[in-house]
Amino acid sequence: MNTFRPETYVRTVLVYFLFLFIGIFTVYIIECRIHMDMNEMSQVAATEVAENNCIDDYEPYLTSSILYYTEDGIETIHAYYAQKEFPFPLYVEMYKEYYDRQRTVYALPFTLRPFAFVAVSGCPVFGADGSFLGEVYLCEEITYLPEIFVAYFLLYTLLYIIIIFCVWMQWKSRHEIENIYHQYIANISHELKTPIASIQAITETLSEGLVHDEATLSRYYGIISQESRQLEHSVLQIIELSKLQDPRMEFPKEVVSPEKIFKPLEQLFASRCEDIGITFRIENIIWQLPPLYTNAARLTQLLEILLDNAFKFVADDGTITISATTKYSQATIRVEDNGCGITDEMLPHIFERFFKSTVNNPTGSGLGLAIANEIIAGLEEKIWVRTEVEKGTTFFFTVPLHKQ
Repeated sequence: MNTFRPETYVRTVLVYFLFLFIGIFTVYIIECRIHMDMNEMSQVAATEVAENNCIDDYEPYLTSSILYYTEDGIETIHAYYAQKEFPFPLYVEMYKEYYDRQRTVYALPFTLRPFAFVAVSGCPVFGADGSFLGEVYLCEEITYLPEIFVAYFLLYTLLYIIIIFCVWMQWKSRHEIENIYHQYIANISHELKTPIASIQAITETLSEGLVHDEATLSRYYGIISQESRQLEHSVLQIIELSKLQDPRMEFPKEVVSPEKIFKPLEQLFASRCEDIGITFRIENIIWQLPPLYTNAARLTQLLEILLDNAFKFVADDGTITISATTKYSQATIRVEDNGCGITDEMLPHIFERFFKSTVNNPTGSGLGLAIANEIIAGLEEKIWVRTEVEKGTTFFFTVPLHKQ
């Protein structure tokens, strides 16, 4: 059985931080590229100022401010930002010492306002004789870089959570399917093991010649016959349930008269009820229903399952009734009995495979109502139940009426 082991959580967290680091690294590379471009532009600007004492082409600097710092103060060459917003004296001292020694370009960001970042690149200006004339500063706002990272962080985190949630839901679904599968196999094994073991024990007894009494022999043969029929019934129901659960299974619908569905059922169950003293009736509204639009074979199978289920729990002098109501283009069929009812503990499980009630120890495979539920799903209809302990149970299901 698959489970989320501790290393799975560690890997999940590591993958998250790996891609988060990739986002940070990407923003860092973009910032480095911006600084390299600014350094190159400030070098070009410093060269033009040294040669011409001015800059002829402002096109490359349209989104930047160029300031020329000399001992006489700051001269604005091209202003995109107000010069008073920049703390240049701090950079002047740093650049003066730095450039006197290495004559290179240096850039760094600083906060212009809260959450507003500016990159500043400076380059020394030297005269023809190598004398230090001043410094050219190139200033460009890079606030969008932190904004890009924040947006990446939020969107990436949200997307990652969604992906992890989807993976977890898929794992959970597969885990539940595996549990159902294992439980299904266990239930089948148990359901088939009991009659097989009974038949095996009796046949071994008979084969050893230990029983000579005719009454005992007859009883043993009767048990073998009964267990064989139960085994066959269980196997057929398992096969039927497997067929119904096949997604390729089709339920073609046709226009069917109520007589075609309910007349055979009346003939079959009326005689059965008469033999055991149960009252079985089909109310007149059933015969007055307009034509139904359904699969006749599956609807008959569904009714037989519900009626068989009612026979298991109704007393010898009980009553089983089939009735219906109509609303708009739909009929609701009711199969009602006045048997022992279903307890609140058992009610949520009645449509589960191999679930069998312990009341009166009824025989059966526990697959009947599960098959009924699959038939309803295949017909794209609804089924529900109302019950009261010691008063009876009523199953309801919907059937579409033919639109004339």
